[in-house]
Amino acid sequence: MKKNDVPFTHNIGVQSSDFEEARCFINSRIDDREVSPLSASGNAKNLLTWQPLGGTTLFGAQWSEKVHIQSGAQSTFHAVLALSGSIHCNTLNKEVTDNSLLLIAPGKTADLVWEKSARAVVINLSRQALIDHLGIPNLEFLRDTTTLVPHNHQDAQILKNGIQCLAQQHQICGGNINIPVQKQWESLLVAQLANQLSRPGMENPTILPGRIRLAVEWILTHLREPISVCDLLRITGVSRRSLESGFRSCLNTTPAKFILCHKLKGVRETLRSDPEISIGDAAFSYGFNHLSHFTKKYQETFGELPSETVRQRREAIFVLPKKTRTVAN
Repeated sequence: MKKNDVPFTHNIGVQSSDFEEARCFINSRIDDREVSPLSASGNAKNLLTWQPLGGTTLFGAQWSEKVHIQSGAQSTFHAVLALSGSIHCNTLNKEVTDNSLLLIAPGKTADLVWEKSARAVVINLSRQALIDHLGIPNLEFLRDTTTLVPHNHQDAQILKNGIQCLAQQHQICGGNINIPVQKQWESLLVAQLANQLSRPGMENPTILPGRIRLAVEWILTHLREPISVCDLLRITGVSRRSLESGFRSCLNTTPAKFILCHKLKGVRETLRSDPEISIGDAAFSYGFNHLSHFTKKYQETFGELPSETVRQRREAIFVLPKKTRTVAN
C-alpha cells in the first residue's frame, strides 16, 4: 500500500462526485449515517472501497471534499485508522491524524469531519465475532466509550502493519480472498481490537450481581488451576440452583461452560503468543489432561484445530518489527 493509495481498490463501491450514492453505499453495509459535504470545489470524486472478512467489513475511504459524517448510536464496534490527512472527532474534540486509531464502542455515535482528501480505513467489526471472542451473550458489557489511540501507540502500529499486509493480499488475490482466509483475518482483527474492551464483571463491578461477579472474578483469576462448580458454591455461598440460574440469566451460559470456554480461550491466547510452547503443554497448563478431548472441545469452540491456530500464528502479520517492539504504551 503506497503512501497515497486507498486500499482494496479491486472492490470499488463508489468512485464519483455523488454524495448520495456514497451515503447509500455506506448505509447498505453498516449503521445508517448522514453524509454532508462542507465544501464544494466543483470537481469532487469520492472513492470508497471495501474488503469483506467473514462478518466484518473493512472500507478504504477518501473524500475529495470536506465532509461531515454522523451516525446514531452504533450497534457494534467500529475503528477508524487514519492513513493521511486529518479527521476531526466531534465527540472527543480531537484530531485523528496519520496512523492514529479511533475506536467507537457500541452505543456511541460516529460524529466525524473529514478534511478534504483525508484517507482512512474504517473497520466495522462483526457483532457475532466479538460476542464469540469475548465469551459473552451480547455487547452490553462493552466499555461505552470513544477512544483515540495515538499513532505512536503499539496497538495503532500493530493494526497498521496488519492492514498493510491485508491490502497486499487483496491486491494479489484481485480482491477475491477466499472465505477460510477471510475468517483468519477476521479472527486476528477481533483479537487485536478486543484488547481495547473491558472484561465483563471486572472493570465495571456494577455490571453483574454480586455473587455472580464474585464467581466470574474467581474463575478468571484461577484459570490455570482445577476449577469445579463445587468450588464456586463454596466461594459464593449460594445454592447450585441459584448459581446456575444466575449464570443463565446474566451470561447466557452455565458455570461449567463458562469455565471451559475461558480455559480454552486461555490455551488459544497462549498458542498465539508463545512460539516456544507445544499444543500439549499449553493444554496441560490449563488443566486439560486428555489431548483428544481437548482438541474436540477446542474445535467445537473456535471452528479450527489447535494446530491451525499455531499455523496462523506462524503466518500472522500482526507482528511489529523488532526495532518497534520497545515503543511504550
